[in-house]
Amino acid sequence: MTVTVNTVTVNVDLDARVLEEVRVATGRPELEFAAKPVRLTGGFWAELLAFRLVDPPPGWPPDLVARVMPDAYVARKESVMQTAVAASGYPTPTVRAVGGSDSTLGQAFMIMDRVSGRPLMAGLGDRRALVSGLGSASRIPDVLASTMAALHAVDPGPVRDELAGLTGIPYTVLGMLSFLRDSAERCGRADLVAAADFLIGHPRPTDREVICHGDLHPFNVLADAGQITVLDWSASLLGSRSYDVAFTTMMLAEPPLAVPSVLRPSLRALGRLLARRFLRRYQAGAGIRIDRDNLRWHQALVCLRILVEVAGWVHDGSIAGRSDHPFLISGKAFAARLADVTGAPVRPR
Repeated sequence: MTVTVNTVTVNVDLDARVLEEVRVATGRPELEFAAKPVRLTGGFWAELLAFRLVDPPPGWPPDLVARVMPDAYVARKESVMQTAVAASGYPTPTVRAVGGSDSTLGQAFMIMDRVSGRPLMAGLGDRRALVSGLGSASRIPDVLASTMAALHAVDPGPVRDELAGLTGIPYTVLGMLSFLRDSAERCGRADLVAAADFLIGHPRPTDREVICHGDLHPFNVLADAGQITVLDWSASLLGSRSYDVAFTTMMLAEPPLAVPSVLRPSLRALGRLLARRFLRRYQAGAGIRIDRDNLRWHQALVCLRILVEVAGWVHDGSIAGRSDHPFLISGKAFAARLADVTGAPVRPR
């Protein structure tokens, strides 16, 4: 996956281990890199190593990416989801090989095609780029809406069958809710446990199950001359389409961008306009109506998911290195939204 972000050279040991996995996967022990691999930066969870092969095997492109993941259970779910979705013709990188924590790498991984493009909102760390990016933001809801509607039209059956025996990680929306409650309890967050209990005790009517990306926002969608590619399936689930819509509307309405405080009110106002436009475009493209109460309930679930993840960072002592994470930038807004729906006073961390 080629993203226009800074790259740094990867360490030699990781280079060698990735190459060994590619040789094993292809049955080609003579394969070599055409140049030194580089690490793509900009993500928060997995390591991404971009490389080119000399004389790749038939059917494989020369340019590939190794996605090295720290959690084998999440990696298994992600690889199943991305493989099935790509096989359906949906625009996401084709997965060429997968491995678990028992691999030469010592971590779970995927080898996938490298694709070109820029995130729908790129370079927002620079203030001039921020102004430019927000000025062209009106197209973002349309792209996200059509991309999501197309995903929800993909048959979830093959994914459901593949995930049926998966343990250690939830792969349905309702399974995630129980998982979040348990995680909040382990972190000693009684406020989040209370919010989870409210959502568990007030379930919404079930509707048709779809594949939910779970993390569809402008930085996980690459655009290249009209071609759209969707990245990062680590948060994907099976469940109500309202969950996917809820996540994207929350990310648009509460933009997790570090801006001067004087710009924050204007940014939120623009974000809410974009969220409403996204919802209208999605409903028109999918040919359905999203129930308002269902959307609010699922938005609360999205906020719970975010705040439980942050609670985990506090609990394990890793939060100090995440000050620029989107979940922290908009944490107060997410806590307020969750409290509003559930009635449980919630703190952001």
